[in-house]
Amino acid sequence: MILCCSHHKKNKVSPKNTYKIDDSLSTTKITDKFMNEHIACGTCHKVFSLHQNKLTAICGGCNKFLHCGIAGKCVGPNCGNSFHRLSWCKKCVPKTIIINLQDLGPNKDCLCQECLDDPKTPSCYKKKI
Repeated sequence: MILCCSHHKKNKVSPKNTYKIDDSLSTTKITDKFMNEHIACGTCHKVFSLHQNKLTAICGGCNKFLHCGIAGKCVGPNCGNSFHRLSWCKKCVPKTIIINLQDLGPNKDCLCQECLDDPKTPSCYKKKI
């Protein structure tokens, strides 16, 4: 027996608005409240408010916020494109290749383990020590 589509009940999902908006909070107050949040650097564990603009990266391996200990941005094919690339901390990149041991920093290049293992990664980045 074949049932026609009209015989099936369609479930409708109606989101319940459980959020209450406090009209006394302006956009500026909300932004200030958010920017005053404090987050610790995953490397040195110093605490910074977002207003200080010191946290410059999030590690693609351990997902920690970083202001120091940054290896760089991965140049491999699995970590982004020419416009946006994942940043990595020094602890999470392989320490057996030259690119991860020299000239490190938030605006420098590095190579993560996944991209190191990928055959599409150019061999010039895979030079071992």
